[in-house]
Amino acid sequence: MKALITGANKGIGLAIAKSLGKSGVKILVGARSESRGQETVKKLSSQGIAASFIKIDLNNFDTIHNAAKEINELDLLINNAGIPDSHKTDQPDLDQKKMISDYTTDDLRETLEVNFLGTHEMIKVFLPKLVKNGKIINITIPIQPNDFWHPLAYQTSKAAQNVMTMAYALEFKNMHSEKQIFGIMPGGVATDLNGHTAGALDGYIKSAEEAGEIIAKLALDTENHNGQIVQFDGKIITDYEAQIH
Repeated sequence: MKALITGANKGIGLAIAKSLGKSGVKILVGARSESRGQETVKKLSSQGIAASFIKIDLNNFDTIHNAAKEINELDLLINNAGIPDSHKTDQPDLDQKKMISDYTTDDLRETLEVNFLGTHEMIKVFLPKLVKNGKIINITIPIQPNDFWHPLAYQTSKAAQNVMTMAYALEFKNMHSEKQIFGIMPGGVATDLNGHTAGALDGYIKSAEEAGEIIAKLALDTENHNGQIVQFDGKIITDYEAQIH
């Protein structure tokens, strides 16, 4: 079994790679930086995990098309990579105190281009590479704003991604395809975006390793998750539209 994971050189992506790799899955480490990607391959290989690097930058479609030329067959495509906001050198990657009125059109455009359009291109290009019962998994988030966390650009891009997930799933169903596409919400996870705050908020924030295990377990189970948005606790989100009211 072979899995391509975007953003696999760190955080949740790396944790997914480790967890799947320990189950015998061959890992394609998708990353923008070749040096970081190759270093990740060395780390995984030292743990007995079969891994290789493949350059993928969601903001550069040429890298996606070139990567597809190197891959003949895939069992799992895990779209994990994404950005929380447009990059600004004088601000944190994810400013949780940023006012909605402070978002610019460029903030929204850049985040949507990477998280939505980049993920769409990944799915479109790699769909023909999937085996008969292959799976596409999009790592996503809840879209309902709350007092603690409501990053407009990030949530908007993931809402669009969730709609795309369900649209592809409907098409798979109508075509009587055995392929699946679904989203997984790992919940609050400690990454470099939030200062690695595992255990914060009375344990609400889990470690990347915990998130990776949850995602790997869902990726490898025998259930039909096509079209579902699955929470970290296994709950299927059935009231998706209600979340926006």
